[in-house]
Amino acid sequence: MASADSKREKSLSPGEMERLSALCLETVGALREVFEEIGKGVIPAAEPLMDRVRALARAALTDPASLLQLTPTREDDGYTFQHSVSVGVLALALAASLGHDGEQVAECGVAGFLHDIGKTRVDLCILDKPGKLSGDEVLEMQKHPEYGAEIVRGMTGVPPSVIEAVLGHHVRFDRTGYPESARTLCLGIPCAIVAVADFYDATTTTRAYQRPMLRHEAVEALRRARGTVLDGSIVEGFLELTDGGD
Repeated sequence: MASADSKREKSLSPGEMERLSALCLETVGALREVFEEIGKGVIPAAEPLMDRVRALARAALTDPASLLQLTPTREDDGYTFQHSVSVGVLALALAASLGHDGEQVAECGVAGFLHDIGKTRVDLCILDKPGKLSGDEVLEMQKHPEYGAEIVRGMTGVPPSVIEAVLGHHVRFDRTGYPESARTLCLGIPCAIVAVADFYDATTTTRAYQRPMLRHEAVEALRRARGTVLDGSIVEGFLELTDGGD
């Protein structure tokens, strides 16, 4: 890992930002194809997505925060897809800002982009339900990490750390959470980074059953979650990246 002083080398030029935006759009296009294939019951290879995420990760290393300026989704994209893109971009930026190398940053990004892929196997009437879920519906929703891990295990070219993050992103830092089978696993940095990105985006995005938190509310929620729900060092890195740590 790089030192803290080298986390941000310089701001990107307009031309570099244009290239970064193009790479991000290509990555989101590859992710959209993955979602579409899985929706048809086909498990695609991961290499096309991995290659694009690696290129995006390398481009973002110079100025990780530049990724936060991009808006690569479309208005007609569903919530789960938009959330997956946001978490992937946040995970890439956070991993890069923490000083990880290009391949590690790419693994964190892919883990973020695919973390909720298991929701493609959850009934839409549960995913889109505007009110409180029943007990059985909650249990079904909580199976999505296991569904997702099963899917990504079948995708050739997925690193083990990505599978681990898909399975464990709802296992809390204090080893509660779900699925119970993942609580005893030695979960790595990609999982911890995706958990923070997922927490932040979920709390700041409009959903069928909740209003989005304001920026300062989400920052306070992140701070309260340090050391229990989330890894405190990763939270601090995220707040520094997004200028919320003051």
